[in-house]
Amino acid sequence: MPEHILCHLDDLAEDHSKGIVVNPASRYADIVLVRTRKGIYAYRNRCPHTGAPMEWEPDQFLDCTGTVIQCGIHGALFRIEDGYCVSGPCVRQSLQRVELIERDGWLIALDPLEHTGG
Repeated sequence: MPEHILCHLDDLAEDHSKGIVVNPASRYADIVLVRTRKGIYAYRNRCPHTGAPMEWEPDQFLDCTGTVIQCGIHGALFRIEDGYCVSGPCVRQSLQRVELIERDGWLIALDPLEHTGG
């Protein structure tokens, strides 16, 4: 199974998000990472509403409270722990999860190009 090293654990602070480019031709991050005290979560950077990337600025995927992922285009709000949309034009839809493993302090996506359209 193809793997892609995303970042070192130290590069993703708790209660923060980070965008990761997997496909070198991408104009925006392909993967959204979010770290909370409960865990690290990864999703495809595509809002289910339009398929558009969700960051409003680089590495900015969380709302002002830091408790939900927010689409920067239409304001849809997604639970961090499962990517489920709780508010906005795609309510009751979900972000596509990217499977992660941690190895020697590095976050690795399993088969990330399958999840990013590459």
